[in-house]
Amino acid sequence: MQNFVELSGVTTLKKAYLEILERHLSLRGNLTHQYAEKLLKVSPATIRRLFREMAQQHKAVRFHGGLSAIPDNNSGVVAIPQRENRLAEEKELLASQVLSEFSSSGLNMIHGGTTTQRIAKYLVSGTYLTDSVLIAAELSRRYPDGDGPSMLLTGGQLDIKAGFLYGPKALSVIRSYVAEVFVTSVRGVDRQGLLETDDQTVGIMKAMMAASRKTVVIADHLKFQQKGPCRLAGWNEVDLLITSECRENQDDIAFLKRKGIRIELINPITKEGNGS
Repeated sequence: MQNFVELSGVTTLKKAYLEILERHLSLRGNLTHQYAEKLLKVSPATIRRLFREMAQQHKAVRFHGGLSAIPDNNSGVVAIPQRENRLAEEKELLASQVLSEFSSSGLNMIHGGTTTQRIAKYLVSGTYLTDSVLIAAELSRRYPDGDGPSMLLTGGQLDIKAGFLYGPKALSVIRSYVAEVFVTSVRGVDRQGLLETDDQTVGIMKAMMAASRKTVVIADHLKFQQKGPCRLAGWNEVDLLITSECRENQDDIAFLKRKGIRIELINPITKEGNGS
């Protein structure tokens, strides 16, 4: 009888812990191990077990150092085909994978895009300059008390459809800083380099590249099939490409590797990274 009571007590406590974590995850978008340990006042081993159970129950997606919320398709998000779901998962993995490239002490720059805006779900510290109002809005939502990363906006004219800032004022602000790392996604890639949609986007991105000591590009595998009318940069201007290798782009990946391009591969199926 005593053992049953003890087991029941442990189960009840675990359930309470899980409910607290789920509530905070829904509010913040992600949880780090450190945040959860302080929140529940438990050991790192306990947090790892709780996080693993939440992921196994499909209540969250694990990434290195924490958990990310799963988008709620009942909240007005339109259901998309399975291929699109896989692409969304791939973009999430790319966004979480690039975190280790950011400088913890220096300035980082992020150009807004459908992949890079997901990075905001994982940022917990550091200093960032971005042209994306969507990234800024996500961080404001996650950290209403201002206890999160330090975020700077370029200013300038707003492209309402794309959600990023551009124009002379944005360029002036970018050129006034020196960053350690610039992270961006792009319209498309080919064997020569990076492709974009228009001159104003290229202007902003080139300024960010010029102001940064290191350029990191994150691109889902379909970017190898997408074209753009404007040439942004050659591969010699890119320090690291983070992508995934699939049947559609394996020949291009092999070509770039032979050219000496540094590539880090993630696997969108197993969620395991493979550096190269």
